[in-house]
Amino acid sequence: MQSLNEEALLLYQSLISKGEGGGYAFRGLVRAYRGMKKLDEAESWVESYLEDNSDSSFALYALGYIFYLKKDMKKAEELFNKALKFDLKNALALNNLGAVRISQNLYVQAVNLVHKAIRINPKEPMFFSNLGAIYEEMGDPDMIVADYNSYLEEGDPDVIRGYGMAVGRHMRQASFRLYNEGRLEKAVLKWIEIERIYKKIDHQVGLVPVYFSLGLLHEEKGERQNAQKYFNRVLMLNPLHIQAKERLNDLQ
Repeated sequence: MQSLNEEALLLYQSLISKGEGGGYAFRGLVRAYRGMKKLDEAESWVESYLEDNSDSSFALYALGYIFYLKKDMKKAEELFNKALKFDLKNALALNNLGAVRISQNLYVQAVNLVHKAIRINPKEPMFFSNLGAIYEEMGDPDMIVADYNSYLEEGDPDVIRGYGMAVGRHMRQASFRLYNEGRLEKAVLKWIEIERIYKKIDHQVGLVPVYFSLGLLHEEKGERQNAQKYFNRVLMLNPLHIQAKERLNDLQ
């Protein structure tokens, strides 16, 4: 892992020196330094970069991210706000500022900031995951479902897909809880709802674990025919799925 982090660090430094990669190059650089347990060196590197690029919103975001990882929320907040003064569309800074607001128990502000990040870059799944985490912290995890349903009317495919993926993760966790409680029928219904959403957003890869889980649940309920149906659906999407093949063989 150390070797991989060092290799990644050189790559991100090269991208930044060429003016490529945007905020993600800076984020990757910080995470590589973090993986090497050298956040102090990351701080020095970014500060050195800022000496000649003081108006770089991405570099200011990166420095804020370093302080966020160091749990210095006051300094992180200051730097994220400074980054946003130079670029109001710095979605990574908005997202991380939202994380700072969570640490301050300012959940409504956190939600608004992550919503802004999503509107700027709806193709970033991290933003949707973080929004779901905020709702969890607020004690109202089903809000992510409400968001998904409300955005269905707007018709933006990227936003709908992002929310759909987040809702799928939320419902998957709910299904696991129901299973642990012995409520198999309720767990099945959750997976069927996930199937409906994944079909809506055309998430074909995601349907594989959905159908496999439904197959296992029906098998546990003693419904062999339904179990076989879902394992066969798995193999239609992924003919090399070894576990689905094994389950079908055991059911025959």
